[in-house]
Amino acid sequence: MGEPFDAIGFKVSDAASYQALAEEAQQRGALTHARREQVVLHGCCWRLGEGLEVWTVLHESHDGLFYADCRPAFRGRQLFRLYPWEIVEFELEGEAVMRGKVAGTQTELVFELQNLTEINPREFRDGALTATVSGLAYRARLNKHSQKPVFAPLSQRYPRRLVAENDYVVRGVITSWRDMKNPQTTSNLVWVQVELGQFSLEVLVNRSDLAGELKRGAFLSAEVWLQGHLLNRAELSARYEGLDLTEGRPQVWKLLRRAH
Repeated sequence: MGEPFDAIGFKVSDAASYQALAEEAQQRGALTHARREQVVLHGCCWRLGEGLEVWTVLHESHDGLFYADCRPAFRGRQLFRLYPWEIVEFELEGEAVMRGKVAGTQTELVFELQNLTEINPREFRDGALTATVSGLAYRARLNKHSQKPVFAPLSQRYPRRLVAENDYVVRGVITSWRDMKNPQTTSNLVWVQVELGQFSLEVLVNRSDLAGELKRGAFLSAEVWLQGHLLNRAELSARYEGLDLTEGRPQVWKLLRRAH
């Protein structure tokens, strides 16, 4: 069960197509890096538009420089506040997995952290973190009848199948959706907002991997690879459109007071 490049509109069926995509992303993407004690991770993000991305990571050490990973990504809009949380890095693979509990719920998310090399770890302390999290679908279908919402690790549904820990099965009500297109491959994609009970989730699926016609209020079932991006203070400030509730109430009223 490979990574769902199909969900962002790329056909990656063998080592040659994987390598070709990695090389193109490396040539077109924006470079960042993260220094560790023994190695340096060089991240490269090729932004295709509408949130679609391809990430490559190079691993540099005393032994040299080599490709560690190439993976699909989608930078969604929905924010998740996570606490408690932990980040586990796999330096040789050029990957990091984040695990955190959605604030105000008992739901834990485990997802691929895409932008490890874009963030400064010193910005994060013991408090809550904010991330955009969405699912890239391996496959999806519409249910004819209403069913209970589901959000569970895929390993619980199929214990004998070899899956990643951030593979999930989701089922919920479609609250909105829109058609998209990969500008490089012209593949038709669909972005779907799915209500799962305690929270909603953005799901991206290739139109060819979707069974049935979408409509608001229908139930969508999908198997997804959960991935996301951490937001730093500057990104959070750029998204905010209201009073800064981190300021105390006296400071807020002081800003609104009329001068005499």
